[in-house]
Amino acid sequence: MTMSGASRATGRSRPFVDRTDLMERFRDELTRSAEVPRLLNVHGLPGVGKSRLLKEWKRAADGRGRTALLDLRLPGSHQVESALAQLRAEFGAQGVPFARFDVAYAAFWQKIHPLQTLRRPGDLFGTNGDAAAKILEGASGASVIGAIAAGIRLSIEGFATIKRNRLVKAEPDLGALEDMLTADLLDTVTRMFVEDLADASVAEPYVLFVDSYDVLNVVRGEEGRTFRDAWLRDLLEQLRHGLVVLASREPVHWQEWAGQMDSCNVLPLESRYCEELLSNAGVQDAARQAIITRASQGIPFYLELAVDTPERAAGEREVPQDRIKDRFLDHVPEDRRRVLQHLGLARLFNRSMFMRFVKDDTLWDELIQYSFVQQVSGDWYQLHQLMVDALHAQWTQDRQRPAHQVLQLFWEEYAGDPDAHGPNDSRTARLAVGFAPLQEAVYHGLRVGRLSSEKVLDYADRTKAVFGSQSVNGIVTDIRTHLDHSDQITGEHRELDGVARCLAAEDHVLRGRGSEAQQILAGQDPDTFTPLGARMALAAAHAHRLVGESSAARETFELLWTGPDEAVRGRAGFALADITMCAGDFRAAFRLAAEVHEISGPDELVRRAEVRRLMHLAHRFLLDFPAAWENLEEAKELFGASNSIHGLADIQTNTAELLALTDPVAAVVAADAALETQRSLRVGHEVGKVLTARGIAQTRLGRLGDAQESFAGAVHALEAAGYRSGRARAELFRAFLYIRAGDERQGMDSLRWAAQKLEAAGVYPFLSVIAYKAARRIGYSDATLASICERSEDLVVPLVSYATYERRMDDLLDILLPSQV
Repeated sequence: MTMSGASRATGRSRPFVDRTDLMERFRDELTRSAEVPRLLNVHGLPGVGKSRLLKEWKRAADGRGRTALLDLRLPGSHQVESALAQLRAEFGAQGVPFARFDVAYAAFWQKIHPLQTLRRPGDLFGTNGDAAAKILEGASGASVIGAIAAGIRLSIEGFATIKRNRLVKAEPDLGALEDMLTADLLDTVTRMFVEDLADASVAEPYVLFVDSYDVLNVVRGEEGRTFRDAWLRDLLEQLRHGLVVLASREPVHWQEWAGQMDSCNVLPLESRYCEELLSNAGVQDAARQAIITRASQGIPFYLELAVDTPERAAGEREVPQDRIKDRFLDHVPEDRRRVLQHLGLARLFNRSMFMRFVKDDTLWDELIQYSFVQQVSGDWYQLHQLMVDALHAQWTQDRQRPAHQVLQLFWEEYAGDPDAHGPNDSRTARLAVGFAPLQEAVYHGLRVGRLSSEKVLDYADRTKAVFGSQSVNGIVTDIRTHLDHSDQITGEHRELDGVARCLAAEDHVLRGRGSEAQQILAGQDPDTFTPLGARMALAAAHAHRLVGESSAARETFELLWTGPDEAVRGRAGFALADITMCAGDFRAAFRLAAEVHEISGPDELVRRAEVRRLMHLAHRFLLDFPAAWENLEEAKELFGASNSIHGLADIQTNTAELLALTDPVAAVVAADAALETQRSLRVGHEVGKVLTARGIAQTRLGRLGDAQESFAGAVHALEAAGYRSGRARAELFRAFLYIRAGDERQGMDSLRWAAQKLEAAGVYPFLSVIAYKAARRIGYSDATLASICERSEDLVVPLVSYATYERRMDDLLDILLPSQV
């Protein structure tokens, strides 16, 4: 359905928005029985289009019965007497006779205007007001109340039958008007209005639209929030036979309407409707449409302001912020505005944060009722972005800085306080809404202007351990955004740029994307004697390793292992042990691992867990499966104690890999679980490793079709990640699939290709030996494989004798190629 409005800027008619679902909802309401009154509460953010919607609904209802609109934005509508006069005029124009109301209202008017003479009630309502007119015409200069008291009986006799019956029914009340106090007289006026409207609505129900209820809900001032809606609620409660549509920012909860009230939330517009509105309003440029649509957050009021605002210069806001602020804060007292201004600096807030800025916590329940305060999860809330922009448009960064300092401290304390994490603040809940405490501490610290690279890196590490790399990506984005909006580049800004590069490169390394990490660090010359420089060099070394440049990686790892930075030294030592193990020297790798474990403090759970996981991998490659299981369990326990998401995910991968060689049935189940985890974390090379393990298990189970699918997926994931050694390993194990499927030639090609790639990368020489042994087992003699095997055997330094290690290799081939035994 298309609605129409008028453009203030052009004067042309233009389609408004598509609100088909809301129109259908209203039409359903119109078809319901009118025997009892009903109330439909339409609520939504300021500017979302509630007023326009009410006008469209009124237009739709006009042909089906009587309608009236009470717009409380008009100052003359804030008192019951003026509101009743407006409704009487609108309903009266549609044929509703208000005999009793006119008399009572005229009496009320004269009581509050004793020095004025009312000669014709039509002056009050824009109608003839027959009943009151006849009474007043017989007053002969007497007061209105006296005329009513003395002439009511005489007047009744001269009226038409239906009007006479109504007046007779009301005679006791009308006759007592002279003795009533003003308040009682006003109550009678309200009741007479209800009675007259009800009598006329038995056969023809009405719809009463009440717009902008929030105007009555708050009185500005230091005294705080004052309710002045009693007269409206009293009026609506007395109505019969009709439908009331009430528009408000927040949903109303009126017990007197229990069982007869429903609500309807008017949501912001989808992007396509925003663009349609802008196009029909004359904004044809797609780029400007996209800018306005993004900024509008789907709020039609913003869109219309943008249309009516001359096109801005580059970098300027599309809409004057004072207009937005006025619309959102129209009924918010000044003291609440100040609190909102401070809370608006935070991307997420709760009651505890609120109390950092105010002393009276009773305001909290009131604050969160505002429509522009949105509940995110549990006890956490946000302000609507348009409100944030409007509140801060004229608030300079210097004036914001103290509040940011308070917020930085709040998040730092929250991150370190286990008692702050109640049932509604669980790690899962907070991760679901995309916020981690230390990420927010960095966000505010950037705006305070005193945030060292060491602190950012520490916060990033602690955040990644608990919330995963997504939160670290959020920190990088926050730094980039902060730098992009800086007017000048200082030494601090250059250091922050280095932090962002370092963290982004580390994330690419974590996901197995070595080439991307190298691109980010290209042109950097890090000083390895500084914490940041050492971290950048470490990330660069990992990137070298991922793309198969093992010699360059080893050189950097060795440099950092002997460097001054203890934190980086431990990581570099671990990486050096890992690369040494992958190169085949298990004895040297275990010596390095023991040294790294020795310099790791008892609270460095993740590093100790990584050492144990490395030892698990070494024992697995040595084909000592009991020892591999023992170290895997210890690593899992340490990762669990540290709440390391990525560590525990890697344990799932390693479990599937080990089970593929020891229990293929369990391996498939474990691989499916690990696959779900690694895909959720978007770690591509780990996905490839899991699929390789599943392919090995499925091959052993004789599920060759499934295995082929798993290996194909592994190849795709590993090539996409640029993980060359992992890709070579997958191809080596896929060779056993080909051989068991009867395609020995393809199996030989895979064995040869894998061995060549492994040797070129300088990794896993023991796998090249296994490849040669597999070829000999199926009766192939390949000179290339033989040459690679000879060189590889010289590189392998197992913990046991080489003869023992060879027997384990033969046992492995027995389970991978059982038909060849």
